[in-house]
Formats: sequence, structure tokens, C-alpha cells
Amino acid sequence: MATEPGSEPAETAWPRPESEPSPTAEEPLAPSTNTVQIVDHALLVLKAIAEADRPRGVRELSRDLVISKSSTQRILASLERVGLAVLEEHSRKYVIGPAALTLAWKHAANSDLVGAAAEATTRIAAVTGETACVSTVVDGRRVTVFEAESSQPLRLITGVGRPYSLFSGATGRILLSMLPEAEVERLVQGHEASGAGAAADSRELIDRIAAARDLGYAVSRGEWINGGCGVAVPIGTQGSITAALSIYGPEARLSDQRMRDLVPALRSAAAQISVRWRQPG
Repeated sequence: MATEPGSEPAETAWPRPESEPSPTAEEPLAPSTNTVQIVDHALLVLKAIAEADRPRGVRELSRDLVISKSSTQRILASLERVGLAVLEEHSRKYVIGPAALTLAWKHAANSDLVGAAAEATTRIAAVTGETACVSTVVDGRRVTVFEAESSQPLRLITGVGRPYSLFSGATGRILLSMLPEAEVERLVQGHEASGAGAAADSRELIDRIAAARDLGYAVSRGEWINGGCGVAVPIGTQGSITAALSIYGPEARLSDQRMRDLVPALRSAAAQISVRWRQPG
């Protein structure tokens, strides 16, 4: 897998960037009188092992999520029993289990956005020769919900469902540009720069988001990995879901001029997706 505009390569040449730590490690769920604590804790544990780039142990999950070790162990045992977690024999640590694939498949199969986006996104990938994807914001991060891979031997892919930072790359800026200003300010606070082309500080990032909003598109070059480029346009917002359409590939094929030339085709595809997305089921 690779990242977004300026992302990781699928199957060649460039090294994979390190995955980001799960935000739950730094931001444990606050207690609420409207939720059941053990359910909250179980979902936090499931989310932490699903987003990790390595197996997670009971001790570190307990520490990072601020849940007692005994409760963490019982939750993991329950998740393992229903196939949502798997205990690795050699490390004695946990990874996401195969039952999670069923949940992901059901979401994709029943998603209005995925259904609306599949045809137009696949067509854009075929026309441009680059990977195309539709992304949304989930828990303050960018997640691909549909991806049509390039047929080129050297290509970039994100991987459906894998979370990435909103703060580097064209897709993140477009998604941020569609959010309410208060939400943008909350997300931008304390962000860390990532990649050679990433914004150096919060002020620069906010300026880039504003520019993307004014232009109606954003481009990126080398923000996630050297030699990776991309361009993104907004699809729109429906309910709590904000979506963007992107293409990305190596700089050998995506010059600045070519990315600008592809914006009208991307906007046309995004408009088609938006219309289909808003139609009653």
C-alpha cells in the first residue's frame, strides 16, 4: 500500500513511510453518562489494534488507553473469541482479526458514497492512467473508502480503510477546506509537520487550506514520500460525511502542468459522484 497524493508505492521502488500512532493513545475517550463504559473501552481497544502498524500487547494498550490491565485483558479475550482480534503466538501480542473484514465489507457494500463513487472513480483512473480514490474524514484523519488502482507498473495506492494524517497532501487539504472553521482550528492545533513539502506550522497550514478552498482544488508534491504527487478536488458534504476525489502517481508522470490540466476532468467526475450520492436510495 501507499499513501495519498504523495503517498507510498504499491509494489516497487520507494520505501514505506512509518504509520502514525493511533490517536487514541494520546486521547483516551472521556467518560460519558450517555455511554456504557465497558463498551467504550472495548471499542477503544479494537480501534487501537486496528489502526496499529504492529501487534499491540496488553500492557501497552492498558497504558496508552488508560484502562486497567485486567479489563484490557478481558476485552481482548472477548474480541479474540468473536474473531475481531488474534493473539500472535510468537509475540504474545494482538492484531486485528479476520471478522473485521466482514464489517469492512458490509460497510463498503452498504455505503451510499461508495456506491455513488465507484463508476466515476474507476473511469477517472482509466482515463488518467493513475490511481484514483475517494476519501473522507474519520476521527480527525483521512481514510480512503474507495480506490481504483492505476494499471501502470509503478503506481501509488493508499489502501481502503487505512487512516492517514490530514495535514500532508492534497486530499487532506481539500477535506479540511470543507469542514467548519471551528473544526479546522481544533484539528490543526498541535499538528506536526510531516514530509519535505508539508506545512511548517499551523499558520502555514491554515493558509494552504484557505488557498485550496479558494481554488477548488489542491496539489501536492513529495509531501508523503519523495517522487509522489497528487491532485484532489471536493465532492461535497452530506450529513456528517465530507468527501474528496483524488488521483496520485509518480512525478515522472504527474508534472505540475499535467496535474492542473486534470482538474476539469476531476471536477466533472466529482460532480457526477455528488449528484448520485445525494439521490434517494
